[in-house]
Amino acid sequence: MPAKIILNPYSNRWGAGRQAPVVRRLLEEMGYAFEMSETRGPGHAIELAAEAVARGFDPIVAAGGDGTIGEVVNGLLGEGERASVRLGVIPLGSANDYAVQLGIPVDLPAACRLLVEAAHVYTLDAGRVNERAFMNDVTLGFGARVNIEAETIKRLRGSLIYLTGVFKALTRYTLPTVSYAWDNGRLENHPTLMAYAGIGWRTGGVFHLTPDALQDDGLLDFFVGDAMGRLAILRLLPKTFDGSHIHDPRVHFARCTWVRITSADPLPVLADGEIIHRDAHELHLRVLPAALRVIGGPEPGERPGGRSKKPLTPA
Repeated sequence: MPAKIILNPYSNRWGAGRQAPVVRRLLEEMGYAFEMSETRGPGHAIELAAEAVARGFDPIVAAGGDGTIGEVVNGLLGEGERASVRLGVIPLGSANDYAVQLGIPVDLPAACRLLVEAAHVYTLDAGRVNERAFMNDVTLGFGARVNIEAETIKRLRGSLIYLTGVFKALTRYTLPTVSYAWDNGRLENHPTLMAYAGIGWRTGGVFHLTPDALQDDGLLDFFVGDAMGRLAILRLLPKTFDGSHIHDPRVHFARCTWVRITSADPLPVLADGEIIHRDAHELHLRVLPAALRVIGGPEPGERPGGRSKKPLTPA
């Protein structure tokens, strides 16, 4: 069977839609057998991916940003633990965190060539937050509020959207009190800035919230940041660019296979760059080891702070 390309025209503020004819032309010139569909709104990529699995397409390719990839992953996995077909990625988003981590170039001809050759396929973890699958990360609290604010910013592009969202969130968000439990740990009624679970190590284009995470170790890298004042947040923020925040005493870090989160306060929740809840009160996160086979580059992307690259598990 040929590949199925699922392209989200809205990614990168309709930038992906403008690139759709280019993607089609490049793949045709490379002699790639494919069928392309464009999404019509939120959740549509899940439907298209599930249909493509049922029809036997392989690989199924997400053309868009991290939110598009996340939806395609939900369609690939359904209610199961492992996808039956390979996942491909054509990065057309604003941050392209997943692609960068996998060494997929953001240069469109190079990304298409890498997809066509499919020389490097890796076995990677995914996860679930309640019933929704994710392939990179889940954020709740302040980090999710940043994304809600970023959605209202129309004139900026790329990582500047998220950085500006930080400053808008500082003026509008009340920090919640939350209880956490994981494999071998617990925090009860904890005033919280944010909590974050990462399979990957990069988010929002510039933030490295779990800088040592491995995408194939069967674990979530999880942290909780203490509630703090605005000035303290601004002082801590630059440390997230190189991952040094994990050594701050106000950050509680763990590696685990599951997390249970409860709060009487409403929690905004972000999964793979998309808001999935604005007022959640109970969340169950768990890792799905070796859930995905993903076409990537010859080696993973550069990690922050001089950290060495970690090889990925070949499929």
